[in-house]
Amino acid sequence: MELNKITISLALAMGFVANAAVADDEQVNENIEKIVVTGQKIDRSLKETPNSVSVLTAQEMNKLNVQNMADVYNMVPNLSGDFNQGFTIRGITYDNVSGGGNSYLTSVYLDGAPLPFRVVRSGTTSVWDLSQVEVFRGPQSTLQGRNALAGAIMMRTQDPTYEYSAKAKVGFGEHGQREYAFAGGGAIVEDMLAFRVAVEDTAYDGDIDNITRNEGSNYADSQTLRAKLLFEPTDNVDALLTASRAKSEFGPQWVLFDYGQDPFQRTVWNNSHIFEKNDTDIYNLEISWDINDEWTFDSITTYSDSEYRYNWDGDMTPVQVVADSQYVRNDKTLSQELRFTYQTSDIQLVSGAYFSKLDVDDKAAGERFLSFADLGLPPLEVLLTAPAELGGFGLPAEYAAMIVPMYPDIDPVMLGLDSSMEQKVETMALFADLKWKLTDQFDLLAGLRYDREDQQNASYANYSILNNMPDPASVPAPLDQIVAGINGTLNGMAASASGVEPQASADFSAWLPKLGLSYHFSDDVTTSFIYQRGYRSGGVGTNIAQQQVFTYDPEYTDNFELSYRSVWQGGDLMLNANLFYTKWQDQQIAIQLSQASFDTQTVNAGESNIKGFETELFYYPTKQLSIIAGVGLAKTEFDKFDYVVQRTGEVKDLAGRSFADSPEWTANIAANYDFDNGIKVGVNANYKGESYAYLDPETSLDVDKYAIDSDPKNDARVLVNANASYTWDDTYTIRADVKNLFDVEYISNYFSEADDLGKGTSYGQHQIGRSRQFSVTLSAAF
Repeated sequence: MELNKITISLALAMGFVANAAVADDEQVNENIEKIVVTGQKIDRSLKETPNSVSVLTAQEMNKLNVQNMADVYNMVPNLSGDFNQGFTIRGITYDNVSGGGNSYLTSVYLDGAPLPFRVVRSGTTSVWDLSQVEVFRGPQSTLQGRNALAGAIMMRTQDPTYEYSAKAKVGFGEHGQREYAFAGGGAIVEDMLAFRVAVEDTAYDGDIDNITRNEGSNYADSQTLRAKLLFEPTDNVDALLTASRAKSEFGPQWVLFDYGQDPFQRTVWNNSHIFEKNDTDIYNLEISWDINDEWTFDSITTYSDSEYRYNWDGDMTPVQVVADSQYVRNDKTLSQELRFTYQTSDIQLVSGAYFSKLDVDDKAAGERFLSFADLGLPPLEVLLTAPAELGGFGLPAEYAAMIVPMYPDIDPVMLGLDSSMEQKVETMALFADLKWKLTDQFDLLAGLRYDREDQQNASYANYSILNNMPDPASVPAPLDQIVAGINGTLNGMAASASGVEPQASADFSAWLPKLGLSYHFSDDVTTSFIYQRGYRSGGVGTNIAQQQVFTYDPEYTDNFELSYRSVWQGGDLMLNANLFYTKWQDQQIAIQLSQASFDTQTVNAGESNIKGFETELFYYPTKQLSIIAGVGLAKTEFDKFDYVVQRTGEVKDLAGRSFADSPEWTANIAANYDFDNGIKVGVNANYKGESYAYLDPETSLDVDKYAIDSDPKNDARVLVNANASYTWDDTYTIRADVKNLFDVEYISNYFSEADDLGKGTSYGQHQIGRSRQFSVTLSAAF
């Protein structure tokens, strides 16, 4: 029924704009606006870029009412994600798919500066005053190096110009939505010095109610401030300095519900204020020198300082049972790139060197509940009677019956935590990328990168059991010795997880080649085949239970890609497609060495493959009508993944299973019509297929939750959005938007179902999609 409504609405919208197009007798022969792709360190048109990339220009983002990066995730084929849950490219999540490793699989850049992990995960980065966003699918390791195995996202802000201009907007919507923004600039010294500033303040009260605190739970506030200064002392030298500050604070995006309750009632009941905050400063200096008609030198220097913190309700109840958990993470990143570009009619060559230094310092403290199952233990009564050779106490049943009532609140265990971690990563690389016109039909594509990485890690952790346990001195013999043994077992587990790990270091290096060939059927049709190697660095870690340092090697992908680029109907229609197959080897897997909760380490033991395609269509049948559509398929599958299930001790193989949070199908379509009288209308829709919620539910869910649903999935959904606007005096615009037009209810990230066992953890928890949202915006551009 839901799909039928969506189909009808789109048909009506497309029929309306089609009729309007028929009424336009003027023949349209204008070419599609040339979109320049800059993310591969050399400017090329979209048609000339064989790599799989989607580009959202400022104009398109405005048409689609894109507010932040989380909105971008819905507008690109084979890209999916949600607010504060990260994203996937071609089915590969931005941080991890196999549970091991401490580096990431996708990087996001703002004006050349890599964004910190927590900023990337949140999706709160504003798109206000961005010139465009480029989403590269598939490994970008040859040009980007570390953290680009799955792809890369490049965001570019508007640069200063010598012509004065300004724009501003004020917006209001349901659920306390508010937005205020301004951007503008111009010349300070004509043809030599120019500036641009941008500022935005947004707020959203939320559509999930905290019934204990009587406030919105999933609120989201953000502020962005940016200043840019362009200096051109000569005709062939320019320097661009950018300073930006971004702050965001948001509440939990999930709901809580009891057994038999509808999760879409949109309520939570925690008494503590749960929030996450990001505070990030970024500084960029880009210097470009046109040495002559063929050679250009570029220097890109970036520095970022980011603090992330959260406050968490450790018991998730309406009253204070345990102390709140707090976490603070600081990321400081320095990067320097030096590169030379050589361009002639036949050759495009980019070569250079790259250096980066990342310092991470995080601290956590608080209290939380862990069930016996989470700790790798059976229920207390089973633990007491189980034979010693199976890890139990081997007690007679009558002894166990007397001891169990002495521990009425021991499961779940109340665990106190105080921990810290320091990580330092230095990366050095040399790279080159070549496009060489062999003939009028053939281009050679080649690239090579040598990447070296040094890692240093140190950590501290102190765990303690906070439950009330009986004093052996107050228990009569022979039960006193048994109670002492139980207490010692639990306290011993906490002690074994505690300790100070001195600094451990390791270094890794890799050669990352690229080789391909393009064939031009005509000026408007080109196909290319490219092989490229992807890379994720190895690392160093600590097995807490065994107090041992371990290292693991890099993992690699071999990516084979066939691309098709075409322009039709005199430039009014562009159709692009990429077909790919990726073989992933030496995947970093977190394995359980025993049933002890902290006896884990990372090894290179996984293999998988990804295959699929994405296609995009840009159609401008008239001056008034534009249609953009895309479809993506990414089928992921583990070929090898053996590990030990903690609570059962059995060896399990996940071969044949898809990655978690990895929808196979994604699709998007948008149609916009300009009536040439100031009125514009638009409608767009996006689809995301269902996906597994967990890599392995038996490991991720406790016994009770696993018994309810042994293989939960995130919902498939179709979302439809619409807008209408009126512009007068070519300056002022009033616009109305509706997101999630049909108010579709769906689980975007499944956590756990509710059960009727009456335990402290019996509640259910899911992240659900936002409800229908109406808003109105007034803007002006001068």
